[in-house]
Amino acid sequence: MVVIASVVGETVDFLVSNPIFTLILFAILGFIFFMYLLVRRTLQGLRDGFDTGKGS
Repeated sequence: MVVIASVVGETVDFLVSNPIFTLILFAILGFIFFMYLLVRRTLQGLRDGFDTGKGS
């Protein structure tokens, strides 16, 4: 348990001391989340369109 707290503490220290890296990391994670939502919405719309076209 002490090892996990140590790793978390070192990670937080690293992120706080490197703000540019932190911003880039959050930008990449935000982009991945945005693309997931975009693809999910597109595929759901596509499925709804197919269902409507079949007459279901």
